[in-house]
Amino acid sequence: MNRHALIDRIRKNPNVGTKTFGVVASYGKVTEIDEDGEKNDIIAIANTGDIDLDDEVVIPEGAERDYIEKNRQVFVDHNYGINDAAGVIRSMSLKGGEWRVRIRLYDNEAGRAVKAIARSAGQIGLSIGFFPVDYGPPTDEEIEKYARGGKSPSSIVRRWSWFELSFTALPCNVSCQGSIVQGDGGKMLDTLGEMVDRGEVDKRVAVMLGYEEKRRAVFIEGQEPIIVGTRV
Repeated sequence: MNRHALIDRIRKNPNVGTKTFGVVASYGKVTEIDEDGEKNDIIAIANTGDIDLDDEVVIPEGAERDYIEKNRQVFVDHNYGINDAAGVIRSMSLKGGEWRVRIRLYDNEAGRAVKAIARSAGQIGLSIGFFPVDYGPPTDEEIEKYARGGKSPSSIVRRWSWFELSFTALPCNVSCQGSIVQGDGGKMLDTLGEMVDRGEVDKRVAVMLGYEEKRRAVFIEGQEPIIVGTRV
């Protein structure tokens, strides 16, 4: 899965079609798993003013929420099948330049997988699909405001229409899925793979979240090659 394939997937949604569309992903730090009473909620950070992997800043304060308020479903990595909704947004709040969302997880394979990953890894990736309204190269003031660690953004999305929200185990799939995965991305995929091996996460859901299983040949002298699965 790369950026173009991901956008092609999203365009299958009839509300998107050929419109200009963007995706911004981040590691949505789980601040709380709330199971008090009948709750089955995750509270996580969906968007900040940090520079993403495409050297772009999607300014949290610029969000327009007409779309997301109408359909609060939270999907698995921008898949829109009937079994691909993992939960529903209960509330959204902008505090300190961060969008925090409370999501009520469904009691289905997708919802159970998301909660298991969040509990085990302490975080779950969140990916926002949006329609850009006002965007372009940064001004000098924006470069000064949003530069981080010596890195400056190449593009600023100042206003955007929030279309949907998805869980993903590998947020870097926006720009570099399929390349070598390191850091938090590699750790989360390792955790996900181990949970699949233990039967704690359904493999179909895991694949949509970023898990891959490749096939390799094992050669034993005097025998035909044996094809086995290996996680990457």
